Amino acid sequence: MDYLSLEEMQKVNLEMLHEFDNICKENNLSYTLGGGTQLGAVRHHGFIPWDDDIDINMNRPDYEKLMKLYEENKINIRKDREIISNRNNTFARHYARYIRYDVKRVSEYSIDDDCPYIGIEIFVEDGVYSNKILFRFQAWRVKVVRKLLLLSLSKPNTSSKGKIIASMKDIVRPFLKKIGSMKIAKHLENICKEVEFDKAKYVAGLNGMYGKKEIWLKEEMLPIIYIDFEDGKFPCYKNYDKYLSNLYGNYMELPPEEKRQPHNDKGYRVKM
Repeated sequence: MDYLSLEEMQKVNLEMLHEFDNICKENNLSYTLGGGTQLGAVRHHGFIPWDDDIDINMNRPDYEKLMKLYEENKINIRKDREIISNRNNTFARHYARYIRYDVKRVSEYSIDDDCPYIGIEIFVEDGVYSNKILFRFQAWRVKVVRKLLLLSLSKPNTSSKGKIIASMKDIVRPFLKKIGSMKIAKHLENICKEVEFDKAKYVAGLNGMYGKKEIWLKEEMLPIIYIDFEDGKFPCYKNYDKYLSNLYGNYMELPPEEKRQPHNDKGYRVKM
């Protein structure tokens, strides 16, 4: 099996970003580059050199519109592409993923049937509680349930934190399997969208890995500007300094060399 190089993986994901951008333009949907992809755009004008994945953010109303259009087959999409989510039981997460079937994914920690295809994450900006205590409790619940969800989807005898943690996971995993990963994912999404986006003063990307760090005033999401990323220009928060500082602190400073590591996922092409 010939795995794709980092540069090849970047090219594969960049193709998908262009495709998703066209989908949004054709359907009047708003999105922005998110997380490390937005960081890469600001700091490197493209991918973080040792990274290959793409994250995007959508506000809850546009995300729901995307899901509805896709469910009703009203989106122009290639036959070897798909938007998977818990809405049609194709992806046990509290967000969606735009995938391609011509490039398979091999994960070190996730089970093989947990989306074995390369794709870009479609994260959601949700309304959150203005009350700090209620927000922290919401973010804490998301963090706990998210860990349980990922544990339910993890491979036996694996952990990045050593054999003891791996053994503890093996004890808990069967109980989570009885509940069901998809059921956990849907419950997690319901926690994320407890506060109606249109009425919220604050928003946060609760379904990402940064939890309560992503909170900011909803008005700070706007306006949207276009920023260079590799061979194109893509939407980004004009207030990216606020967003990136919340997530990464001094985001323009490169991490130590030992932390400049690619993701554990690998990809390889398959014939269609």
